[in-house]
Amino acid sequence: MRTSNAMSLVLGLVLLIGLSIAPSSTSAYSSYGPLVTGNTDFAVNLLGQLETSNSPNIFFSPYSISACFGMVYAGARGQTALQMAEALSLSTNQTAVGSEFGALQAELSAQQTTNGIRLSAANGLWAQMNFPFLPAFLDNATNNYEASVQQVDFEADARQITDQVNEWVAGQTEGMISNLLQPGTLNAATRLALVDAIYFNGGWQSIFDTNLTQVAPFYVSPSQWVNAPMMEQVEGVRYYQDNHFQAVELPYLNSNLTMVVLLPKIPGPVALTSAELSAVLGGLTPSWVDVKLPKFKLDLTLNLAPLLEHLGMVDAFSPGAADFSGIDGATDLSIGSATHEAVVEVNETGTVAAGATVVTITTSVAFNPILFQADHPFVFLIRDTNSASILFLGQVGDPTAGSTPSAATTRPLIQTTAGSFGFRNHQFGFQVASTNVTLVVEACTNLARGAWLPLRTLTLTNGSAYFSDSLSPNSPSRFYRVHSQ
Repeated sequence: MRTSNAMSLVLGLVLLIGLSIAPSSTSAYSSYGPLVTGNTDFAVNLLGQLETSNSPNIFFSPYSISACFGMVYAGARGQTALQMAEALSLSTNQTAVGSEFGALQAELSAQQTTNGIRLSAANGLWAQMNFPFLPAFLDNATNNYEASVQQVDFEADARQITDQVNEWVAGQTEGMISNLLQPGTLNAATRLALVDAIYFNGGWQSIFDTNLTQVAPFYVSPSQWVNAPMMEQVEGVRYYQDNHFQAVELPYLNSNLTMVVLLPKIPGPVALTSAELSAVLGGLTPSWVDVKLPKFKLDLTLNLAPLLEHLGMVDAFSPGAADFSGIDGATDLSIGSATHEAVVEVNETGTVAAGATVVTITTSVAFNPILFQADHPFVFLIRDTNSASILFLGQVGDPTAGSTPSAATTRPLIQTTAGSFGFRNHQFGFQVASTNVTLVVEACTNLARGAWLPLRTLTLTNGSAYFSDSLSPNSPSRFYRVHSQ
């Protein structure tokens, strides 16, 4: 973990699930404790996937992602269900997962009435009308997840339904997330869109004095810094330290919600584990602390498909391999897309945060769009349909003539010499003609999806390099490509 994303890490892990890590009621916690433990593991695992990116900031809502996929998980069967349970750190007892989410949803609903904060978590389903959904699947969503269900017609109104979903998310998140679904995500093949949205607005129990906020260096690396507005207060709060971290817990007014900030003692990569996180949260004790924390605002949108595929959830996204027979009694459904967006702003008075997740379920049958591929000369016109008047008319024989092509922005692939590229016993190696070059190795599990993620960065000094990919025996095949940085 980079020092520059320490705050965003903790916001994602603690702010949106922290109330269930340190419950106010032991009896209530016992009804959803295993779910929270698994969700914490999933949060740390997903963070590990995100840290392979070059973004200095990370922020997401593990609760929102887990709740949305929890509704989908109820309809998974066979190998698809086992992969989802492994990737999401859920129990293989699907009935228990639904009950635990129901108890946790009730806890979140109770928090909404707490003075001093605003917290809401809501779920919605947009279901294709006249589609044979199994009653048990819909009952789980409405009873355990308190989801509202709307019957719609994706085949006729996909564009309008996209607007409906985005408006619903915007309403649930006070406008912080307004365009979660991009145009074209929903189409005539969509059978179900499942959405979760969570919103939080809380003031600090002890606010930061704006007069003490000063611009100060924030070190994005040991040798580089940026000037950031740094808040400060000396307050009695809970604190923890060990050989690796300092941690401070900042409570929100009149609630069980807190922000915990973990600060690595040594700047640089840190592989945070669930056990380490539990040790920090369990070791917080009251202390007087001089807290200096920068103001910040983060907004991150994630395509969850490649991230979850790297965690082993492969079949769910693959038509023909996916088994969601718990949704409609057949095996013609798969996940078409999975998107998550999270936004947070932290300042002297408190924190405002929102997260939303949408998963679309599509059919692999009964959708055969007519192909219109304009790959040869054609005529086009622009007309006024009211008067039937043709306003513009033209013909395209060469779409590249008369225009300046934009410069290529893709990074060049490294050309390997014959016989120098191989993969055996989890060892991957290659040779290139160049030396003193930095290479990026990317991997994916599905060439058709093209979901490439950075796997390693290697510096070649003599024209050759190799690395190990820690594949487990049950992991799917992977494909690799190499390009210059």
